[in-house]
Amino acid sequence: MVHVDDLTLLELGVEVWNKRRESNPDFKPDLSYVELSAILDDVNLSHANLKCAKIYFAELRNANLSDADLRGADFTMVDMSGADLTHADLSDGLFLGSVEFNGANLSGVNLTRADLGICVINHGLFFRASLSGVNLSHANLSQASLRFADLNRANLCGANLCGADLCAADLRGANLFGADLSKADLRGADFSDANLTYANLSGANLVGSPNFGKLGMYDLSYLNDRRVNLSNANLNGTNLSKVDLTDANLTRAKMLDSIHD
Repeated sequence: MVHVDDLTLLELGVEVWNKRRESNPDFKPDLSYVELSAILDDVNLSHANLKCAKIYFAELRNANLSDADLRGADFTMVDMSGADLTHADLSDGLFLGSVEFNGANLSGVNLTRADLGICVINHGLFFRASLSGVNLSHANLSQASLRFADLNRANLCGANLCGADLCAADLRGANLFGADLSKADLRGADFSDANLTYANLSGANLVGSPNFGKLGMYDLSYLNDRRVNLSNANLNGTNLSKVDLTDANLTRAKMLDSIHD
């Protein structure tokens, strides 16, 4: 469980905490299971153990969370804008759809089974993952829920999205070079202008509507008119085996050397 001295030190403020980290590089904080609700901008939590922590209404802008263990952490209304989350483990994370990741570096992050899609928390407040322009290159997002997520211009080069739910997600202009989207649910997703060169879409579901209904007080059925949009996308060398493109908008899409059944 939590080492009391570590939490007490953090409560003394970011400046004191960071000085301790600088003077003792081998110090790896144990903040597992703690509750954090504070302004912690620029804090150095690299390599920290934050497993199952409850992080709510906190500000972690420009924080260093590289290589941090955040497995099973519970996030509610957290601002991580500009944070460094390279190689952090956020697998099984809760309510990540309410986190602001604008400009964050999530290169190599593990988001297996993390909930990054629509969340209903705090008596019906509605959130969607805001990941526009973030770096998720080589991230593990297998089976992650990214429904209706904003991944506009995101860097997902080499990312593992096998079995992920990307229904109605915004991936316009995203870089998915070499990404694994096999068996992913892509109904209603917008890939216009995206780079899917050498991506693996084998067995992905592109047919039909996203099947949204009511979520708390919000009616999302209007999204059900969407069909997957691959207009102007680069699909050169993309693996499209066992993919039904019947509903797909392929206007001006580049498909040189793409693999079909």
